[in-house]
Amino acid sequence: MKRAAVLILTGLLVGLVFSGSILAEEGVTDKEIVLAGHMDLSGPIAVWGIALKTGLELRAKEINEAGGIYGRSIRVVIEDSQYDPKRAVIVTNKLINLDKPFAFICNMGSACGVATRQIIERNKIPQMFPASATSELFEPFNRYTFGGFTPSYDEGRAMIKYFVEEKKYNRIGFFIQDDEMGHSLLQAAKEQLATYNLQPIAVETYKRGDTDFSSQIAKLKKADVQLVVLGTVIRETVGAWKEAKKIGWEVDMCGLKQTVNLHVPLLCKQAGVSPEGLYATVMSEFPHKDSELPLVRNFFRKYAELYGKSADTQVFVGPWVLYFIELAAKKAGPNLTREKFVDALETIQNHTAKEYGLVPLTFTKTNHQGMSGIYIMQIRNDLYRKVSDKVYDFRK
Repeated sequence: MKRAAVLILTGLLVGLVFSGSILAEEGVTDKEIVLAGHMDLSGPIAVWGIALKTGLELRAKEINEAGGIYGRSIRVVIEDSQYDPKRAVIVTNKLINLDKPFAFICNMGSACGVATRQIIERNKIPQMFPASATSELFEPFNRYTFGGFTPSYDEGRAMIKYFVEEKKYNRIGFFIQDDEMGHSLLQAAKEQLATYNLQPIAVETYKRGDTDFSSQIAKLKKADVQLVVLGTVIRETVGAWKEAKKIGWEVDMCGLKQTVNLHVPLLCKQAGVSPEGLYATVMSEFPHKDSELPLVRNFFRKYAELYGKSADTQVFVGPWVLYFIELAAKKAGPNLTREKFVDALETIQNHTAKEYGLVPLTFTKTNHQGMSGIYIMQIRNDLYRKVSDKVYDFRK
């Protein structure tokens, strides 16, 4: 009887192992990999959250139709944080306890990402490519937490490097939002300017919600700056650009990656000014139908056919985020676990993903920042286009 019981128990255990009900990694079955994230789908930056969610879902569908990753399809589960840290905590706990994701991707917003980071880390769930520019989402170092996008600090320093070394500018002014975002950019720029024995010529600030920038732009013009560095988002970028044109001031202005979208040139036109010549920093190709990259052209076409409109930058983030997820998951092998996945991520070195037009990305066992370089783009014929293929990185 004992021998029979042992045989029965052994058979049951073998059956459970092969059915995936035991020893299986959470968020992974023989049929799917579950990826989760919290994004703003109904709050102040919902236009970005919805676009990013759409891009992720579209690329996941393409991967699944091509056979998935070792036969596993990708299922993306996104919850609405409403750009509220308290709600982000609630939906993160819901995702962990009910949806049981293998990994988190693209958690949106600095405050929301910081509020949920430790919750995810405590559960040893990989999290990567937060939709934020703050280094707080990958520093201090944690094995399960990765960045991805070039942080605003690196972005600001690289921007100054371009305009000083390539354009030979030495009179640089700033128009920044009076908050962490703006002052972080200013500090980074000051540190880079100091390497050339330069300093800001003028700094003007505005409060979130302000609409009249005439005084600040007039003061920057009086200071005779050659470049205005913009610590702005969408509406304020257009407002500053319009005000300069209004007073007949032909000055270069350059914003960070959050200014690279279809809304800025559109709103400029609606305000009665041409967007031509406005600069910005970015990490990837801007998606448009005439891109030199076949993958970008095909994605733009497919998105337009499905949704009847042009893909914006935030839509295009989804596909290249999943490019790196797929790359690491395949490196980890058919027996996918979180530990193997993290190990695989840490082998991605100086990877450019040329078909997506990205700056290089590197993860190591001691540094999870990801990207550190930028391209410089300028609006030409209503679209952001790279001024050159050179990657600017203040560390190099």
